[in-house]
Amino acid sequence: MKLEELALCTREEFEQELNRMCPCSLDDLNPGEYDAAFAERVRIRESIKWLRIEALLDGKLTVDQVVDQEHEEDNDEDLDLDGIHRGLLERALEKLKEGKDRSEIIEETVDALELL
Repeated sequence: MKLEELALCTREEFEQELNRMCPCSLDDLNPGEYDAAFAERVRIRESIKWLRIEALLDGKLTVDQVVDQEHEEDNDEDLDLDGIHRGLLERALEKLKEGKDRSEIIEETVDALELL
C-alpha cells in the first residue's frame, strides 16, 4: 500500500499495515534489526503525518478524521490534546483560505503537532 493511501486509513488500519510492513518485536529481531525497523517505523509515521495534513488541505480528510487518526490515549484530564490538535488543523485550513503557501502551512502544522 502506498503511503498516500495509508494516510487516508483509520488509525487501526494504519497500525495493522505498519505492523505488516515493518514488524518490530524484540522477540523476533536482533538489536541491530530492531533499531533499523524502529527507525523505519518512525520515518513512516513522520511521512504519514505530513500526508494527512496534505489530505486535509485537499479535502480528502476532515479535521475530525485527522484527529481520530492521530489520537493517542492519555490520562491527563487537564490537557485537551484533541482540542489543541483540532485547533491547529482548523488554523491550517484558515491559512489555506487566506492564500498562504501550502507547503509552509503543512510544515508549520507538522512542526506544531510535533510539539504535542
